[in-house]
Amino acid sequence: MKKILSIFLTGVLIFSLAACAGASETADGTTELSDGSAAETGTAGLESAAEGTEDSQDTGVLVAYFSWADNAILAEDVDAVSSPSVIPPGNVQQLADWVQEATGGDLFSIRVTDPYPSDWDACLERANEERGENARPELAESVENLDQYDTVFLGYPNWWYGVPMALLSFLEQNDLSGKQVYLFCSHGTGGLADSVELITEAAPEAVISDQIFDCYEEDASSSQEDIQSWVEELGFSVSQETGTADTSVRRMAVQFDESTVIYELNDGTAADSLYEQLPLTIEVEDYSTNEKIFYPPQALDISDSPQAQAGAGTLAYYEPWGDVVFFYDDYNENPSLFELGQAVSGGELIGSMSGTVTLEAAE
Repeated sequence: MKKILSIFLTGVLIFSLAACAGASETADGTTELSDGSAAETGTAGLESAAEGTEDSQDTGVLVAYFSWADNAILAEDVDAVSSPSVIPPGNVQQLADWVQEATGGDLFSIRVTDPYPSDWDACLERANEERGENARPELAESVENLDQYDTVFLGYPNWWYGVPMALLSFLEQNDLSGKQVYLFCSHGTGGLADSVELITEAAPEAVISDQIFDCYEEDASSSQEDIQSWVEELGFSVSQETGTADTSVRRMAVQFDESTVIYELNDGTAADSLYEQLPLTIEVEDYSTNEKIFYPPQALDISDSPQAQAGAGTLAYYEPWGDVVFFYDDYNENPSLFELGQAVSGGELIGSMSGTVTLEAAE
């Protein structure tokens, strides 16, 4: 019976969004609002999952997120048939809980002082009004001692093919300059849309990773394994024995002109050899139509290094010539080409790299 009700409510939700999209097409082209789930009539009021920052292990990791479920007061007389409503945990809230579990970081719910309607259509309307006014909703809490964090996981839903305006309030009130930022997003058919660009504009000095986790809203509740695998691939995991987070991933900053590309190095011996030579000032050269190269002062040890296979954004070492390669497009695999790492931020800038370049270890 529960499965039948769930399927029915999901259908109602899709129909409601489609109708709303048609009404807004002239102004927006289409409508997108993701986060939360359909509720039965008379569901109890919302209790927030996070009162400010929830303390966890001292990991230097903050998991901040905006979720509709944490920002709505559920009316007891909501009619879920006429318009779907929200119940906790919301999609983004659930994803954030799993990220916190995997990192051992501190959890912070971005909440507004003026809650959003629990009715889907009404929330959609207010979100569109705030977007049109370029509003910055007032936030209920602030992060205490932001300086203690060097890594921020930032979660959000896709609202109107962008982000909730409260997320921009958070970014403008909290200076993330120099901090490594990883994004995770729950969305509908619009995908990430313009959300990454809006976040980058609001936090221009943050180091925002290209490795973004996103999932369809209907898949969020079953994404624990996927999102925690993503966290582990980024190099974050909590030791069950010590309860501390492993944040020992090595990063290398490649700087040229006023641009920076951040690479995460793997644990191979060739990557070890390069990392030990940092900092370096080198001259890059164009080679072919998909790569930039330079010659490190010392040859790299390839005895225990993976072959390069990942495509654009790969940092590699070509052993026969002794050159390090920055790939900015796909390439053919070669048994003599060994992977050193992957670009996690600024990968789109690799193709414009030229002249004198500095390489140094990055936090």
